[in-house]
Amino acid sequence: GSMRFFHQIQELEGIPVINIHLWFDRKLQNVDHLCFSRSPLLSVYADMSTTCKEYYDEEKSMLELVFAPCSPIAGGKTNWIAKSNQEIVDATMLELERLFPLEIGPGSPDGVGAKLLKHAVVKTPRSVYAAIPGRNKYRPSQATPISNFTLAGDWTSQKFLGSMEGAVLAGKLAAEVVTDKAVYGASTKGLKKIMPDVIQEAKTLSAKEPVGAIDGESAVAYGAGAVMTETEEKELAAIDPEQMVKLDAYSAAPAR
Repeated sequence: GSMRFFHQIQELEGIPVINIHLWFDRKLQNVDHLCFSRSPLLSVYADMSTTCKEYYDEEKSMLELVFAPCSPIAGGKTNWIAKSNQEIVDATMLELERLFPLEIGPGSPDGVGAKLLKHAVVKTPRSVYAAIPGRNKYRPSQATPISNFTLAGDWTSQKFLGSMEGAVLAGKLAAEVVTDKAVYGASTKGLKKIMPDVIQEAKTLSAKEPVGAIDGESAVAYGAGAVMTETEEKELAAIDPEQMVKLDAYSAAPAR
């Protein structure tokens, strides 16, 4: 039973996400909340100088953007994870010229627009699971066949996709499982149904030795995001070589 339950997790594949932080020399006027983007490269963005107390600034904007899909694993045609930070920032600025035509780029009144003061590019190679058709049924329940082992995380079974909201809800559901066991002796929700194909495949599986020590000391080696240096890139290439395959189908369209 345990083997079948945990085997279904192999049907979920982690995909990369890139977060970009841009500091400008002036305040952008056209965004004052979280926005979903029409850009094919930028999914959501917000002016943190307006929406976040820690970055509040009445004179200068600090945009935070999610750059996705950023690799073939996530459905893109270009592997941006393998590109340099400067290439990613350059592509982002071209997209922002389209999103802010009167404030960024040659279309602005002064012909230049807001200037970029500094930037940070945070790459998380395996951030959320790929929400492709047919995956939801493989997301496991928070309760597991092991009585003292409970799962949490936005990839577990709950109504949201991979997101902060999903992570919070999954944590709440995991806490309910733990509370139920303390009060009633067992989870009141039970285990989520396991798909027949997973049950069939699990019949031929055998236990494996755990993976050895993590190769590397960086955040990337432990599955977290980082402003990647050459050291992190080498570690990622060794741990997850698929991420560093060069693939480029991107062509910068002129701003309109």
